[in-house]
Amino acid sequence: LLFGFLLSLNVMSQTSAQSQIDAFIKEAQDFIAKKDYKQAQLSLQDAINNINILVAEDIAKSLPAEINGLKAESDGDVNTGAMGMVGGGFTITKRYAHPTNKDNTAEVQIMGNSPLLSTMNMALANPAMMGQDYKSVRVGSQRAIMKSEMQDFYDDNGNSHKARSSEIQIPLNQTLIKIDANGFASEQAELDFANKLDIPKLKTQLGE
Repeated sequence: LLFGFLLSLNVMSQTSAQSQIDAFIKEAQDFIAKKDYKQAQLSLQDAINNINILVAEDIAKSLPAEINGLKAESDGDVNTGAMGMVGGGFTITKRYAHPTNKDNTAEVQIMGNSPLLSTMNMALANPAMMGQDYKSVRVGSQRAIMKSEMQDFYDDNGNSHKARSSEIQIPLNQTLIKIDANGFASEQAELDFANKLDIPKLKTQLGE
């Protein structure tokens, strides 16, 4: 019953969003008929923003529910706060955790129109620009920037131990994919996790 209720809420939410898009397009058509092109442009931008939200929600849900033993904590969150800004975009966040090893977690962020994109691409083109401890790696055929370090983690009794903590940043044309990986056994295990996100599929979904 709960699943059916949640499913019906999701369908209602999508139907409401689609109705809002239709309303913005109709509004733009009315403004065009009145030759108020600036307002028509703003209405169309509102429609595009709502379409982008639906795209982001679909991408969040399409990310794997489990990757190499780490399970997704939810369908993923979509933050659209930056959409109202010039050049702003959405951020998709999905968190993963190992069911028995609490150190082993990962957070995946997909950021549209990230201001960091140009910096990342320049660093990949000129490795001398990379900061200390950063290096170029491959996630499939995609170039990425990675930084790893050993950090203190604590067990339930408060005892500390060292474990890997890494950041992988994968710049696309208009989107930055960022993975924060904790408690993985090796760099290869982290890259294996990143590869399971299926970057070519994400690029298609994002229109890259």
